[in-house]
Amino acid sequence: MVKFKTTVDRNGRIYLAKPLRQTGLVNSVEILPNSQAAVIYRAGTSINDILASLKIIMADLRHRAKTQPETAADR
Repeated sequence: MVKFKTTVDRNGRIYLAKPLRQTGLVNSVEILPNSQAAVIYRAGTSINDILASLKIIMADLRHRAKTQPETAADR
C-alpha cells in the first residue's frame, strides 16, 4: 500500500495527490476525523464499503508496525 504525505497550506487546504484523485477522490469527499487520524472517502460511499476498506488499511498498518522500527515522528 502506498503512503502519501501532504501538508496543509496557509489557507487551510489539503492537496490530494493525483493518484488519489484518479481513484475517485474528486469533487465531493467526506472526512471522518478524530484526534490522531482521519478517514477520507467519496461522498455517498456505503458504510460497509468504508469498513471493508479500513480492514485492508488496518492490516497494512499492523504489518508496518511489526516490520518498521518506531521513530519519534511516529509517536
